[in-house]
Amino acid sequence: MKILKSLTNKNTKKIIAWTAVIIWMGLIFYLSSQPAGESWNLSYDMMKVTVQAVKVSQVLVSLVLAYVVGRFLKKKNKTIGLKELIGIAVIIGVLYVVSGILLRHFAPSDLHHFIRKNAHFFIYMALGFLLKYALKSSGITGLKAVGIGLIICVLYAFSDEFHQYFVPGRGALLSDVMIDSTGATIGIALQSLFSRITKPVWLKGNAETIKK
Repeated sequence: MKILKSLTNKNTKKIIAWTAVIIWMGLIFYLSSQPAGESWNLSYDMMKVTVQAVKVSQVLVSLVLAYVVGRFLKKKNKTIGLKELIGIAVIIGVLYVVSGILLRHFAPSDLHHFIRKNAHFFIYMALGFLLKYALKSSGITGLKAVGIGLIICVLYAFSDEFHQYFVPGRGALLSDVMIDSTGATIGIALQSLFSRITKPVWLKGNAETIKK
């Protein structure tokens, strides 16, 4: 029964893994099918969301820093009075202002273009990760999985650019294929690293299940 249950779990994982890959490829195809105007508006909306997310993260980091400092002072048995609160507020305020200056200084001049190109990278990084996991769930591991995964991602990147060539206002760029392929390579590498990290935990849990 345990062997049958194990095989069922493996088949379920395999189906879920490949379904995720197909859905993600479908999402890429859908985004590539958008005419230039729609694609531009989508990425512009993403830019606005990204800017707001950065602002919110600045506030959250400031609050976390205040909490950490407060805990540190409490651990040292130091009373947090008005002076300490003002000091913490001033330091956090200065750091917030400095972080804003650094963001403006290091942010790309054309943030919209930067986000559009990075979207290529991250969406294919996710595809590489999902595809490597799907191959692993099918029993394909090691360098063979890396090679097959990379070939599929690169071929899909080429087909994606070819598809965009026929979409109104869009075009096919070899540079985008390179960005996509780099993202996929990183995604595959991350999944391989993730597998190495989680493998000892999985083996330990599996050994305990067999004992039971």
